[in-house]
Amino acid sequence: MSAGAPAAPRLTVVVPVYEVEDWVDRCLGSLAAQDFGDFEVVCVNDGSTDGSRERLAAWEARDARVRVVDQENRGLSAARNVGIEAARGDYVCFLDADDRLFPQACGKIVGALDQSGADVLVYGARCWPSDEGCPDWLVSCLSPRDVVYEGFSMDLLLKEASRPFAWRLALRRDFLRGSGVRFDEGVRFGEDQVFCFAVYPRSRRTALISDALYEYQVGRAGSLMTRLEGDFGAKMLEHNVVLEHILADWDAAGLLRAHAEDLVAFALDFSLYDAVKLPDEQYRPVADGLRAILTRYWSADEVAAMGLPRATRALALRTCFRTDMSSRGRKALALEYRLQQKGVRSLVHRAVEKLRR
Repeated sequence: MSAGAPAAPRLTVVVPVYEVEDWVDRCLGSLAAQDFGDFEVVCVNDGSTDGSRERLAAWEARDARVRVVDQENRGLSAARNVGIEAARGDYVCFLDADDRLFPQACGKIVGALDQSGADVLVYGARCWPSDEGCPDWLVSCLSPRDVVYEGFSMDLLLKEASRPFAWRLALRRDFLRGSGVRFDEGVRFGEDQVFCFAVYPRSRRTALISDALYEYQVGRAGSLMTRLEGDFGAKMLEHNVVLEHILADWDAAGLLRAHAEDLVAFALDFSLYDAVKLPDEQYRPVADGLRAILTRYWSADEVAAMGLPRATRALALRTCFRTDMSSRGRKALALEYRLQQKGVRSLVHRAVEKLRR
């Protein structure tokens, strides 16, 4: 470092910005209110055409910690990646421009990563305007417990409250640079899922803390997630794209063989469980697409030989590798699968069999 150059900040907060002029002041105001000051803010203006850029310029002029980077519109993943490359902090976290960090967030992030020595930190979040209006699954997945993982466990992806949102992760900058992990710019929906599946297997140590540090705005009008929420067929097709990228990454990293059963079970739950309840014209494209993805790595016989639970195996073999089950039969199988996931066993098996006939 040259003489007189400022010391690198402890934390970089990456804020991707696109068409959010009504929200960006609220977002950056939450950073101005932090009770810890040793951080920088990298705002990546992703080709906004509204007043977002002017608002960013005002913040950059009034707070020396704020830097604005401009790019042509390339999407959220590209904006986050540009922010990672521009980061100077020891640690990097992400803040969407329509959300906020609670006042203690930056200090807690730095303290937890310093104390744990982790490559990756996962923290809790609260929904805005209220948790009471959020679905139970969302409140649950935003409420991690306090635990540290040495090395990788599939529990981080399948059991812990540690995905799918990248904005409640903080990462050691050296880890990001050393691992080469970036957001997949080929995924327009579900890029956070792909990022989580890339990060955790490569992390030397991962810490989860129960502190709620992030305020997440649910269902902002105009967001892609909101637009897809009412169209399960389109949403599941996008899930297939996410799975395709996850499996390709894990294949390249040599991770598929050790975790085949878990990955197949996740794929079926992620893409097919909701799709089998849809009419044929919406279900079949999802099932056909998922089959095309899975058969790149496993045959139907290989899946049949896996130690999958009964309903999960049936979901794979009867509604993915084959697609001739009736709509009524698929709904019955979906019910059995749901009960299996809830831990209910043979008590309802005969009733389900009757529905299939």
